[in-house]
Amino acid sequence: MAPQASFLILNPSTMRKVHLTENYLVVGDSAETTVSGEFNVLDLRCKHKGLDMCEHRRRLPAGYAWDFDCCGDMMAVGNEDWKVRVWDLKTGTKRLVLTGHTDIIKCILFPDSMTIISGASDGGLIVWDVPSGTRRYTLDKPDVTGESRAITSLKFHDNLLVSAKSGGTVRIWDLNSGQSIHVLEANTSYVHVLEFNADHSLLATGASGGEIKIWNVKSGACIATCHGHTWVPTQFSTHPEDTGLLVSSSADGWIRTWKWYTGAPVRTLFAGDASAQRNAIRGFVWTKDLMVTGAVNGLLRAWDRQTNQARFDLRERQGSVYQFAAKGNLIAVAIWLKSRTHLIELYDTQALDQEQGRFMNKNEDLSGASLVMNLTFRDIATGRLEDDNKRVSD
Repeated sequence: MAPQASFLILNPSTMRKVHLTENYLVVGDSAETTVSGEFNVLDLRCKHKGLDMCEHRRRLPAGYAWDFDCCGDMMAVGNEDWKVRVWDLKTGTKRLVLTGHTDIIKCILFPDSMTIISGASDGGLIVWDVPSGTRRYTLDKPDVTGESRAITSLKFHDNLLVSAKSGGTVRIWDLNSGQSIHVLEANTSYVHVLEFNADHSLLATGASGGEIKIWNVKSGACIATCHGHTWVPTQFSTHPEDTGLLVSSSADGWIRTWKWYTGAPVRTLFAGDASAQRNAIRGFVWTKDLMVTGAVNGLLRAWDRQTNQARFDLRERQGSVYQFAAKGNLIAVAIWLKSRTHLIELYDTQALDQEQGRFMNKNEDLSGASLVMNLTFRDIATGRLEDDNKRVSD
């Protein structure tokens, strides 16, 4: 199946994150020591057929960026120079620079237009007031006592913030008061993934060894430990048909389903590639009839949601899927092709559901699937690059 849109990025850096909002696709890379990183930003509302000089696609100088998040037309970026920069995605202008951290900023949340939350390598955790550009709270001060201090993950809901540190400690904060509600100490290794259940009464944490723990948010008690994954979890999600089920993917190649309230295993699916020893699942998303997985082996595979049987592949095996993101009816992936060359692909999931009934196995050609958006990016066949896209000065 051909993607509805794709473009190349020639950069020695690794694609650190792909992010989809209602209106934008944003791709951020991690700068190398000799090359400053950048963001590739596309306005998804663009209907132009030629984007060589299109004002709806631009590149922004990210600097040495570790994480970013978007809210509406704004984007907050955490940088290695200890600063948070706020960009206007619509105009490509830098709107705000927030200072106050004392180490590299590793995690960013932009939950609403009034608030930015940033976590640093030294454990510093700050809540910023966007309109005034000032610090609202310092939730956690820098920790100079040990190495297991970096903020590794953040999750937000309503007035609650969850932060995880590299040593395994997870905290739940009240953002109305700036006070810590619970300290969850049971994890013993780097926490990569945080996720609430549907009613936000439970919290799942995924550590680097594959261990998943489920916590009661109100009491702070650990109610279940899920054993099965042997490597770092990469994504958690509540099952769309049964909110009592938690689904997890991992770098071990497995997708596992658990009961939220007991941690009991329900089903498993191996979506990796044992023969190639490239098992890591970068992410997954559900459509009406399918589940789509993105794996480091370069495949985007569609599975039957009811039977877990492989139905077809969206693309030929090529390169490695480094990043995976989904929003609404869109899937975006960043694929490493070779040194200095990355391919960004955008897929419409509605087309999968409309066409999947025609294809009874994964080897069928899906090139005839209908696609909604009509965007023309780089000429992949000739490798012609759009070097004349707009740039913004540092």
